[in-house]
Amino acid sequence: MAISELDQLSPKALMQRITDELEGVIITDAEGRYIYVNHRWSSLTGYSLAQVKGRYVRDIVLNSRVDEVLKSQKYVSGDAVLLNVRTGEEVPVYCSYTPLFQDGEMEGCFVYMIPKSEHASMVIPPNVTTLLEALNKRLLLVQPCSVVVSNPLDNIIGDSPEITKMKNEIVCAARSSSTVLIEGETGSGKELVAHAIHELSPRQSHRLVKVNCAAIPSELLESEFFGYEEGAFTGARRGGQAGKFEIANNGSLFLDEINQMPYALQPKLLRTLQEREIERIGSSATVPVDTRIISATNVPLNQLVQEGTFRSDLYYRLNVIKIRIPPLRERRSDIPQLIHHLLKHLNFRLDLQIPGITSETVDRLMEYDWPGNVRELQNVLERAMNLAWFETLEWKYFSDYFSHPAYPTPPSASVAPMPQEQRNSSTLRQRTGIAEREILIRALSDHQGNKAAVARELGISRTILYRKLHKYNLI
Repeated sequence: MAISELDQLSPKALMQRITDELEGVIITDAEGRYIYVNHRWSSLTGYSLAQVKGRYVRDIVLNSRVDEVLKSQKYVSGDAVLLNVRTGEEVPVYCSYTPLFQDGEMEGCFVYMIPKSEHASMVIPPNVTTLLEALNKRLLLVQPCSVVVSNPLDNIIGDSPEITKMKNEIVCAARSSSTVLIEGETGSGKELVAHAIHELSPRQSHRLVKVNCAAIPSELLESEFFGYEEGAFTGARRGGQAGKFEIANNGSLFLDEINQMPYALQPKLLRTLQEREIERIGSSATVPVDTRIISATNVPLNQLVQEGTFRSDLYYRLNVIKIRIPPLRERRSDIPQLIHHLLKHLNFRLDLQIPGITSETVDRLMEYDWPGNVRELQNVLERAMNLAWFETLEWKYFSDYFSHPAYPTPPSASVAPMPQEQRNSSTLRQRTGIAEREILIRALSDHQGNKAAVARELGISRTILYRKLHKYNLI
């Protein structure tokens, strides 16, 4: 149908055409509640529109990304699992989420899904895109999927020198198709970095497929990676199945926890990276693939190479571009910004209205080392918000969590003095640095480690104070 003919259709008729063209369809309101589902979605889940209308999507589909889209106002796609309440069957699907607008205000989310067994592209089909564009022209309702609402780097919160350096490395990595190795402690945000690299790259219009090497049994990893032919083994699906490399063709494959990959499978992965082709289990035919590999590890791979549990040749192939995510204890100046970002996110997700957090509490949270990094910070905030329940977050809502010995005591005047040979340095810059360090030590001692009071006395912001403390190894 030509655009001129589409212009003659009413908005209601256009929406009906869209739902007829797609498999499963969901439309939500601005709060993430169902307002429409089509018959195909009902057949996949066993729910009728009457049963779900007005309920939150997250209550029906646990790994839905509707709330994420409503918050970011950005088109995303990803995997989900539907549970058919009539048969008890789990139905893996690919989902595409499009934010809906009216007069510039967020109105809801448009979701379509395709069963994973069909291996169909998650990109909205061209005929449906045409229909959406026509609807947008009529109502200014739909944000076109090709429009980038925000910079993917905006999802990485912080402006410390360490994070600024990492963001620059992400931009550089996104320009090429070389393999990327992301190193970072548990909870530091490795998947967020992988998404940013993919979304900034020329491959962003294709899929980013994630494989958690630790979550899949070792005996199933090979079939997950490379797929299999019909009859390759007992229980093999009729018609066979494509592996993650094929599904991510022309896009990116994110191998999370690559350090957990079985040693026996590593040579086959190395061959795929070198030859850019795969063989399905049960087949002798090769299938060419153009898939970029982004891997992540919470243990330095060179350490595993030395221990003999990871192949050195695969390590060198993966380690073309390395991005290290600094742990939260190395970028404490980002903690206030992270806290306020997470408060907004959790208020939305938990349906709470926590008005804020006291500056004293923020200061005390900045003194903790956060071994679990941003994930631990989010969990601690969520715990405190459930205790506060619409009240401002004060330290009393956190104190129980930090009652164990891991919580650090405030710094005191016992900081190691500057070596005498450095005191005798002759340059003005070095002597200025020595004097600044001693001023900071005295101020910390005078205020018993209270960094907010130190910042006020010195007339600087807490962010600048933490940068200086980090510079002089005082934290």
